[in-house]
Amino acid sequence: MEIQKKLNVFIPYIILAVILVIMGIYQPGVINFNWLNRQADAWVTLALVGIGQTLVFMIGGTDLSVGGLISFTNCLAAAYMPDSVGGIVLFSFGILLAGAAAGMFNGFIIVKFRLQPFIATLTTWAIWSGAALCILSVDGGKVPRAFTKALLYKFGSVKVSLLILAALIIIGVFFKVSRLGIAVLAVGSNEKGAYFGGINVTRTKILVYTISGFLAACSGLFRTAQVSSGSPTAGDSFILLSCAAAVIGGCSIVTGYYSFAGAVMGAVIMRLLTSLMVAVGVSSYMTSLLQGVILIVSVCISSFTAIFHNRKKMEVDM
Repeated sequence: MEIQKKLNVFIPYIILAVILVIMGIYQPGVINFNWLNRQADAWVTLALVGIGQTLVFMIGGTDLSVGGLISFTNCLAAAYMPDSVGGIVLFSFGILLAGAAAGMFNGFIIVKFRLQPFIATLTTWAIWSGAALCILSVDGGKVPRAFTKALLYKFGSVKVSLLILAALIIIGVFFKVSRLGIAVLAVGSNEKGAYFGGINVTRTKILVYTISGFLAACSGLFRTAQVSSGSPTAGDSFILLSCAAAVIGGCSIVTGYYSFAGAVMGAVIMRLLTSLMVAVGVSSYMTSLLQGVILIVSVCISSFTAIFHNRKKMEVDM
């Protein structure tokens, strides 16, 4: 079991190291602190939703609605955010509450009506995507400069995005040993066992989907600040990418491993692939192909660890 967990832990770091080495060979000197600052803005949007997807995966679910939520919050902020400090704060808080409420709704209908997570969240994705189109039928909107400056601000030479990524990793360490973090692992590993162990399975699942919705709304707000506009299709690519970030990050119900740091690394890897294509002189259109290859390799490794774990378990039982 320990070998399996360590394998899951090191997968994203090995892949990231390979990408950085290749980029360093083809573009010497490109990787520095300024480069890190520039890249962090793109990383944080995917890392946020990737962490939410990781938690959903760990309870045996999936959340496709994140794509629609990101599009909706992005369009809502770009179209209606007031141009005053107080208005920006209140409006942003309202968007985050809306994201949490949307996630809670996902969890509620999945648990109470025993719907398949894939079908339930696919439906709510369509709802939020449609709402985004009602707000902005084409890319546009006007984002207050104060909002953009706040989320892209630099503390000295360190951007807010880098600080948020570091904070997410630290929060993840404490989350895993929290009551909810332990409950997430217990529910994903053995739902009936968790129930008889005194864990409120219903509440745990709803809370996880609530967190996923909240983080998707956060991602939508950051995306708004980064591009200073709204798009009704802004979140579509995040569906696959968030799943990839979670899987590459090493989350696995079988081995009982997940981490926010792994999800962050998975997000970084997915975002760096475009830069890697540019560095080696290959068309950026090949990025999707490479993303798929890395995802398949990660899934195969995860499946291998699951098979190995089951064989060991059978040997012990015998």
